[in-house]
This record gives sequence, C-alpha cells and structure tokens, in this order.
Amino acid sequence: MEENDLVRGLCQREEPAVAAFLERYRSLFYHCISHFEAEASAREDLYQDLVLYTLERLDRDSFDPLKGSFGTWLYRVAWCRCVDLKRKDAAQRRPRLATVGEELPEREDESPGPIEEAGESEMGGIVRNALGRLDDEERRLLEARFLEGRTLGEIAGRFSISLEQTKYRLRRAVVGMRRVMLNEFAVEEVSD
Repeated sequence: MEENDLVRGLCQREEPAVAAFLERYRSLFYHCISHFEAEASAREDLYQDLVLYTLERLDRDSFDPLKGSFGTWLYRVAWCRCVDLKRKDAAQRRPRLATVGEELPEREDESPGPIEEAGESEMGGIVRNALGRLDDEERRLLEARFLEGRTLGEIAGRFSISLEQTKYRLRRAVVGMRRVMLNEFAVEEVSD
C-alpha cells in the first residue's frame, strides 16, 4: 500500500489501511518505547496509547506530505508523545513547590496528642528519677551517649579512659539504669 493511500485509509479508518499501518510501523513505535519504558506490560500500554494518539493527530490534519515522509512524521509524533508522558509521570511523583504568597494546604498536625504527651511526661519523669539515683559518672556517661549522641571514641576521650573501659562502664550504667527503673515500676505496681 502506497503512503498516500495508507494515510487516506487511516483517516477514514479503513480496516486494510489500519492493519497495514499496525504491521508496518509496529517496530517504529517499539523503538521509541524501548528508550522510555523497560517493563513489558507498560510498553504494551504505551504502544496502544501511541497508536491512538497518532491517529488522533492524523485526524487533525497535522501530517503534511510536503514536509516529509509519513514514517518521519510518525516517528517524531511517537517520540514527543513518549517524552510528554514521561515528564507528566515524573511531575506527578515530584511535589509541587509553593510560590511566595501562595496559601499552603493544611497538613495534619504531627505533634503528639494528649495521650502521647502524658505517656512521655510520665516516662520522662521515671527516666529522670532513675538518672538521679545513679552515681555521677554513670549519669554523665549515659547523658553523653544517649542525650548528646556522642560516639564511644568521643566519650573515651572526654573521660580519659580506654575504649574498652568506655564500653564496660557504659554497659554497667545501662544495667544500673534498667535495675532502678524496674524497681521503680515494681514499687508503683505494689502501691497501686
């Protein structure tokens, strides 16, 4: 089928022209698609989209045989459509930034609620109480490690002790803290 006959047949949706079009240009479409999509099912969806899109563009008389061949036009339309779809997909995954003066959408309040605050304050009181019952070195070791976020090497340098001694003393402080807290919970349960 000649190119002019093919284009005319596609515009009128003649079955032989559509069949020839799909057979002749399938590889061209898949060549474009292969640059943008790796997943097989997504490639097939994109192929169907490209066929429909090119037929719609053809209906709007966007093909001009004086400017080039139908194959060249088809390749350009398919390539641009793939680029547009990938940009659209990427834009949907990227959050939109607000401009100055634009009202921001309301967001869920992520601050702790009353129940969480009560639990944290209660637990915080127990931890502070337990820290107060430890000796000074154990408390300072735990504060350096867990409140200040210091590394074992930094703690060893601050206290002028070896790394092994730091690990040992820190472990002893954690065990002592756990013992105090467990005793505190046991006393609270008995008094309740």
